[in-house]
Amino acid sequence: MAQNNLEFGMKCIKYMLLCITAIFVLTSALIISVGTTIYAIYHDVSFFLDDHFFSPATFVIVIGIMMLFISLFGCIGALKESTCLVNIFAVILSLVFVLEIAAAIAAYSLRGQVATMLDDKLRVTLPMYKENEEVETAFDFIQSRLNCCGVDSYMDWSVVNFSSGIAVSNITVPNSCCAETHTAVIGDIEVDECIKLYANGCLPRVFYLIYQSAGLLGAGAMTIAFIQIIGVVFSFSLASSIRKAKTERERRRWEIREQMVNAYTSLNPTDEKNPAPVIYVPFHGQTKA
Repeated sequence: MAQNNLEFGMKCIKYMLLCITAIFVLTSALIISVGTTIYAIYHDVSFFLDDHFFSPATFVIVIGIMMLFISLFGCIGALKESTCLVNIFAVILSLVFVLEIAAAIAAYSLRGQVATMLDDKLRVTLPMYKENEEVETAFDFIQSRLNCCGVDSYMDWSVVNFSSGIAVSNITVPNSCCAETHTAVIGDIEVDECIKLYANGCLPRVFYLIYQSAGLLGAGAMTIAFIQIIGVVFSFSLASSIRKAKTERERRRWEIREQMVNAYTSLNPTDEKNPAPVIYVPFHGQTKA
């Protein structure tokens, strides 16, 4: 009965570990997807971000790829009931757990730096709009994609001298600030005229985008870390169950072997009472008396 209970318990833990490793595969694919998406968002506004803001996203992607390979140890170890593979899986999972906690802390800590960094970057680079093609491309991108104009409002463009653009209240703004156009016919030529500008500045919108992205990275890393704790516990439990089951199997084999020997002896009691006579073979050099 004890042997059956032990085997049943080990099978339950084994199948639960298989389910957890399957969840790891799915969550690894999810976290890789989240990491690459956040990295792409950062890349779109990379001109206004410091390089270290890319570290958590890159870190999460690497962790997701590692989790896919680590899951193989758990699956193979559970199927083959290998104590070594299951222990390796649990130990590596524990190390990755520490890395994910570090990634989550890094992502949340960067959120506190977003506001100051973006404010400085946007205000410093805006006056160079006509002088630097990279600045022009970056501002046109965020204004057209995030539906905003300037840093705080379109009034910020008063410091830039435009040869062409949209004239509003003695201020010329880039064409990317236009929210709505109207087609007018001048002579035989159709001309698109801007009739409405984006009312909001870009600073709060870029800040919200980066701030929420960093929070999503941290939340994703913490979610995977929580699942890993469960995986580590079940991995060590399975390894312990495998050791106990193997020990129990060896003990049962020994008992069966002893029972077979005892059964054979009880069926042939005369063999023990009348042992075969011992025959002494004389040494070749022995002389007769």
